[in-house]
Amino acid sequence: MRRVALLMSFVGMVGCSSNTSEDAPATTGADSGTEADSSLVQTDAATANEGGIYVVLFTHIEDQSPTGNLGTPTSKAQYATWRTSLVDMANAAKSHQLTWVLQPDWKILEAAIAYEDATSKSTTNGKNVFQYIKEDLGVVIDPHAHESGEYNYADVAYLLGQLGAGITTVIGGHIWDPALPQFQEWDRFRSPLSGKKFPSATWQGDILIGAGTPNHVNDPLVSGIWRPLSRDEFFTDAPTGNIVAVGAWHDDVAGVNDLITLRENGTVPSTAMLTAGWNIAPDEYMGAKTVADVDSAFFVPIAALRDAKKIIVTDFTSLVAKWKSAGASAYQYKP
Repeated sequence: MRRVALLMSFVGMVGCSSNTSEDAPATTGADSGTEADSSLVQTDAATANEGGIYVVLFTHIEDQSPTGNLGTPTSKAQYATWRTSLVDMANAAKSHQLTWVLQPDWKILEAAIAYEDATSKSTTNGKNVFQYIKEDLGVVIDPHAHESGEYNYADVAYLLGQLGAGITTVIGGHIWDPALPQFQEWDRFRSPLSGKKFPSATWQGDILIGAGTPNHVNDPLVSGIWRPLSRDEFFTDAPTGNIVAVGAWHDDVAGVNDLITLRENGTVPSTAMLTAGWNIAPDEYMGAKTVADVDSAFFVPIAALRDAKKIIVTDFTSLVAKWKSAGASAYQYKP
């Protein structure tokens, strides 16, 4: 059984030289570019009271990718491989009319700034790959940051803005338990965060996803949406809180089917908004495996459940917007 992996357990950082200016305007708030994808959130008999099962399919790109020091032939060659795979994944998701969410860390964004040129852009409508998959293929892009070196979440958001990839307020994964030395102090996002690499950039996240633990050995098992009261009372809802948490659940497609059963047998109320989301890791479609493997393992069964009106496939920003429009009633299912 593969537990939901909202944060990958990679560590380490490879040095790079920045190709962006620290004098560029600060980045704040959410980008409205994600609104175009909210049409994929259906309104039908199954969700008449906004209850339902909401599924988010996403991918993290970690802070060691592409391999090699930026500016080297190895790094440039691997970036080209990543670029092709991202377009292939985006096209596969689009073929099923599924929202796919990409959450990259800093290094591949700096690589895009360094390596995107007229030749590569000629294959993506004259755009860099991140702008292209967002604008032309409907991918939603959120920041993701391990913050293990000189880049924090504000810096990643800044780089996304520089690439024209939009800036959402999703905090794309974190270590939630304050008893752990790796705790990432999610409550600091209650106020704007300044960049470390780009100090003039500011960003404030307000949607927490991936309440993980190191190596995902003890991740919380929860489906639903709430506003954490404090770092020590993470699962207590605070109605006036300014940060929303989205439960990850577990077991990928099998876990989604479990949620469907719970809803249909009355274990959870029909008006509850249940959630499930998992990281379709890059090694599931790069290398020995291909995008076709992801298509058969995830996209095909999830599209079938959506077509049967059993689930709604969305992104985190649209999900929380719908939850708020429905009254922002907190609910957690924790077996």
